[in-house]
Amino acid sequence: MRYKISARLAPPLCALALFAQASACSAEPPPGAPTVNEARKFVISHTDAGCDDTDNINLIKDDRMIVVSRNGNVATIIYDLYCEYSAARTRVFLLWRTFTGYRLMHFAKPAYELRWVDDIGSELAEKPGATGYEVVTRLQNGKIDPNSLEITSNEPWGADADAGERGSWRFQHNAGAYSLSWFEVDPFSERSLGPDKASRLKGERFVLFPSEK
Repeated sequence: MRYKISARLAPPLCALALFAQASACSAEPPPGAPTVNEARKFVISHTDAGCDDTDNINLIKDDRMIVVSRNGNVATIIYDLYCEYSAARTRVFLLWRTFTGYRLMHFAKPAYELRWVDDIGSELAEKPGATGYEVVTRLQNGKIDPNSLEITSNEPWGADADAGERGSWRFQHNAGAYSLSWFEVDPFSERSLGPDKASRLKGERFVLFPSEK
């Protein structure tokens, strides 16, 4: 599935960040806005989120709410929530608006294939590129900037976690959704490269979005 990615910059703003419902700014969410615990319960019950372990439904792990905008009792809020999954720090993000309620945030990611010359991942047969796009709801090591609302992720691979992929998504205020702004892959693990190639190839990254012209 392919998506048209908007490059329009989101305006800077002073959002309210509530870490486990402790205010970090002077503003407050409107009366009746869901708490962090209530948002977590919604995520656990939402099958599309794919979060496990209902025993931890009330467990807050750096969970927070960010008030994006408020006019009287009408508000837009983003919830940054821990998701029990295979990764140690997997996050999901909920958008809540006064008249429409919750919406689980989706993130477009490039689909690609790494073609290797050998079986140990020490040399690529060709430069990787995006072949399409997939949509995910969970982001490993997902982080949100409370001011710009930009979300980033970092998914390490391998025994030494020294290879992997990284991405960034920009919030589109009118649509109330996120669009992909940047994505790269670092395919080489130092262990697979060996000492001869490590100094030359370790840390080499391929940008899959925006695509090179």
